[in-house]
Amino acid sequence: MPPDQPRPDYPYGTAPLLRQWNGRWAQCLAAAVVLCAILSLLMHRDDWPLQRLALWIVFPALLGIALAFAPDPPALISRLAKRLTVAGCAIGTLSGSWLAPMILAVPGLLAVSVAIGMLYEGRRRD
Repeated sequence: MPPDQPRPDYPYGTAPLLRQWNGRWAQCLAAAVVLCAILSLLMHRDDWPLQRLALWIVFPALLGIALAFAPDPPALISRLAKRLTVAGCAIGTLSGSWLAPMILAVPGLLAVSVAIGMLYEGRRRD
C-alpha cells in the first residue's frame, strides 16, 4: 500500500473504541440535551400529538445523547464538529417546526467548525 493512502484503521488507529461515560464534555453535552428535551416536553405536552413529540423532541434528543457519548475523533476539528452537532441536537429539541431548517443547516455548521478549528490551530502554532 502506498504511504500516502490512508490505512484501513484510519483515523482511530488500532486501539479499541470506547464510549465516553466518564468524559466531562460528554456528560455536560448529554445533560444539556436531556435538559432541553425535558423543557421542550413540558412546554408542548398538551399542544402536540404523540408522534410530533417523538419526531421533534425525543428522536433528536436520543441522537444527541448517542453522539455525546460516542468516542471522540482524534482531530480537533472533528471533535469540534461532533460537539457542535450535539449542541444542535439540544437546540433542535426546542425548535419545534424549525427543526427541518436546522437539519438543512448542518453542512454550514460543519463548515463553521472547520473554520474555527483552523483558526485555533493557526494560533496555537504561532
